[in-house]
Formats: sequence, C-alpha cells, structure tokens
Amino acid sequence: MRFLFTLLPLLGLLASAQAQSIFHPEIMQMARATGSEFPFGVASGDPEPKNVLLWTKVLPPSLTDTVEVNWVVATDTTLKDVVGGGKLTTNSASAFTVQIEQQGLEPSTTYFYCFFTATDSSAIGRTRTASQNGEDLRFAVASCANYQTGYFNAYGHMAKRNDINAILFLGDYIYEYGTREDLVRLHIPATEILTLEDYRSRYAQYRLDADLMEAHRLHPFITIWDDHEFANNTYVDGADNHQDDEDDWEKRKGHARQAFYEWIPVRRQAESSKLYRSLNYGSMAELFMIDGRVEGRSIPVEDFNDVLRYDTARTMLGATQRMWLKQGLSNSKAHWRVLVNDVMFAPMDLGKMAGARRYNMDAWDGYEGDRSRILDIIENDSMRNLVVVTGDIHTAWGIDVTRNPMDKTSYNRRKGNGVLGAEFVTSSISSPNLDEMRGKLTAKLAVPYIKARKRNPHLYFLNAKDHGYMLLELTEKEAKCTWVFMKSILKPSLKIRPLHSLAFPHNGRGLEKRNP
Repeated sequence: MRFLFTLLPLLGLLASAQAQSIFHPEIMQMARATGSEFPFGVASGDPEPKNVLLWTKVLPPSLTDTVEVNWVVATDTTLKDVVGGGKLTTNSASAFTVQIEQQGLEPSTTYFYCFFTATDSSAIGRTRTASQNGEDLRFAVASCANYQTGYFNAYGHMAKRNDINAILFLGDYIYEYGTREDLVRLHIPATEILTLEDYRSRYAQYRLDADLMEAHRLHPFITIWDDHEFANNTYVDGADNHQDDEDDWEKRKGHARQAFYEWIPVRRQAESSKLYRSLNYGSMAELFMIDGRVEGRSIPVEDFNDVLRYDTARTMLGATQRMWLKQGLSNSKAHWRVLVNDVMFAPMDLGKMAGARRYNMDAWDGYEGDRSRILDIIENDSMRNLVVVTGDIHTAWGIDVTRNPMDKTSYNRRKGNGVLGAEFVTSSISSPNLDEMRGKLTAKLAVPYIKARKRNPHLYFLNAKDHGYMLLELTEKEAKCTWVFMKSILKPSLKIRPLHSLAFPHNGRGLEKRNP
C-alpha cells in the first residue's frame, strides 16, 4: 500500500500557522452548512488494472487538529465484501486532503469505497479499475466548466451513466476570473484568484456543486489541466491574464499547481510536479496525458503571419516531455494511441472573418515545430491508429488529422490519402461558446463558413452553440465519437438534444458518419 498524500505530524507547526486560512469565510460557511466532515464528497482517478487512486477531503471541527482517516474498499455497495483499506493522518498543511493508492485490486472490476473519521463517514464512492486485455472501452470526455456561466448539467448526465470506464477531463476544471454580476452564478471569492487560499476556495466552490460531486463519486477521472487552472493563456513564464501588479508569476503558478494536486486525484511520481503520464487499458488503448501549458510552452506569437510560429526552437511541450511523448507513441503496442490533449491539434483556418485570429496561436497552429515532430512519428508508422481528444475552445469538432489539409498532393478527403488519425473536440460543460460570445447570427453563419471545403477540407463536423461532452468508444473495429449536447445550462436539467456521431476505422482512411 502506497500513500500518495500521507501528511506527517512533523508538519504540525506549519499546519497550525495555516489553519485559519484554508478557505475564504463564505466557502467555510457553505461547507459547514452541509453538516458533514466530508462536505466535498469522494473521488477516484487514474485507474490501473490493479490499482486506483482514492480521494477525499476532511473538514474537522477544529482546523488545528491532526485527523486520522480510515478507508475501506469492497466489491459490494454495503461494504461487506472488503478487499482493501487502511488509515492515515492528515492536517491543514494540505487543507486536509486524503489521497491514497489502493493496490491489490482486480482488472476491469467495479469497487465501492468509503472514508471514516472517529465521528463521521463519507458518501460511498464507486470506481472501476482499468482493463488488462483487449476489451472494448467507453470514455466520457469533457472540458471547460465555468461555474459562473451556467449549470453543470453535463456532469449530472455523465453521473447517471453506467456504461463508461472513466471520465477524461481535458482542462479548465476551474476558472480564475472574478465575479460578473450579469452571470448565472457568482464566483467565490469575487476577485480574480491569486493566492493559495484563493485557488483552494475556487476548487471548493466547484466541488460543492452537486452534479460535479456526483460525477466524481461514481466515475474515476483521468485529468489534465489547461490554462484556467492557472490563468488565461498560460505558458511557462507567464499568462495573458497575469499582470505585473499581481505578484510573482512563479509564486502564483505554484499556488495553482498545489491546489490542483490537493483536489484532483492524479498519478505522479513522488516529489514530482509533472502532470504528463501515460495510462494503459490493456492492449486496446494507451492514453498519453500531456501538459501543454506549464511544462515547456514558449510564449505565443501574436500574429499568425509571424515566421516564428515555424521556429523549431519554440515549443509546446518542452524538450523533455516531447521526447517522452515521441518515444511513447513510437513504442506503443496498443490498438489505439490516444493523445489526451488540451488545445486543438489539427491545422484550422478560421477564415478572414476571424481577423487576427484566423489561425489560433494559442493552439498547436502556433507551435508548428512540435506538431511536425509528433506527425513525423505517426506518418512513419504503418498503422493509422491515432485518436486525439481535445477541449479548450468551447465548441465541438470532428477532424481528419493530416499534415497539410490544403496540399492536394498529400491529402485527399474522398480517397483518404494522407490521413494520419482523427481529432475529436468536445464542447464545453458551461463555458461560453460562439453564440454566447458573438451572438446567434455569427454562430450560425460561422459553421458553413469554416466548414467550406476550400478552407478546411479535413473538417467533418462543427457545432458552435451547444454545451455538453463526448462519448468515445474504442473497439477493434473503430474509434467512434458521439457528441452529447445538453438542452440548457441556464437551469438545472438533464435533458439532451439530438446526438451526432463520427467514427475513424482502425487503420482507416478518414472519418465516416455513424448513427449515434
């Protein structure tokens, strides 16, 4: 049994000093009002065939105490058929986080777990270990959940599912912005978050949402971050939404990273702050979870005409992560290689109507050197089995992955020449999409404009106005994506709109339509 977040009594003095500043008073009041020592529920993450991470956070009566927490894992909902468990202590140094790795489990098996203090118990969580063989897989894929701009109905819909292995979350789990009075719900604190207490409080507010709490309780999450876990348009040395009067960037980045790891169960090496990692689901799939933000991203160029976007010295991933990814993609024996990615990978021309943003310099279009290196690996492989899943842009896309979609000598949509894989982009949980940012008419006109074959012949599907998530199904035959769109985010509702599906056949020659 390995403890990933065991907090030692030696930290007691530090814990006492920090005890009264874990959360903002409004958050503390909301958490206390639940009447539970486990107000934020339970969660699991990064499943392997015989191990899974289990998480909770305790809020004891006194924040200066060290708290002993027990846990139990069983194969039944009544927790009688016990297969694992243990105990550890936690304190305010980590805002009373409890995160452990439960070992000794069986592959492809559903388990139930619960945490206990001397005076209270948590909700019973459900999780599932990864497969060890070539079983069919199904993942919910989500991104971009802004508490202020709408309800988390998509999380609620995912929570009701009994047919998924895990939830892949692609970043923007929280947003750093302050409150705007014209929005659906208000952020706490009301100002932009900068300190450790701020970031902890923002996560706490999100995790008190009933739909998000239930999704975590019932499904393991496999998570990466994007920019808003730090600040808008983050790169290694700064962010668009970090100003000189907002204290030191490295300090702010450290607060954001610490809060992320306190709230999200993520598998990482001891003492390492690196997020990138790979997870295997038997012979069917290998998931490559990347960090496209703080591991090595160079400062973006401002103009898509800037030749520096092609400079191979500039990087999205950083040299170390890039080498890890190249070696992993090259050596993978999985039936499907899945790049779990934060920003759009495929080239995309948004046209003259987008003005200076005709090409998105915050996406891989702004880092041609790194993208070309990744495509070299895929292009030199005889097997076409790359699937890229992406978030970030609050809209839904289905795209052939090809090196240069406008080069008719290398890519032919009808014949499938030049196709290297498929990219599926999920819409947002609640973050504003095109009609909310630019108006319904603009969103309506933009779709056929961007989908025009003369502009983006590799683009099969685009939805610029609906919120929701994707369902990714991986089988021997194909990788199928179904977009699930919610009817509303302005009120709590689990009603959905008609579904849309595309599939990429294994070793195929481009995307194909499917019935949902």
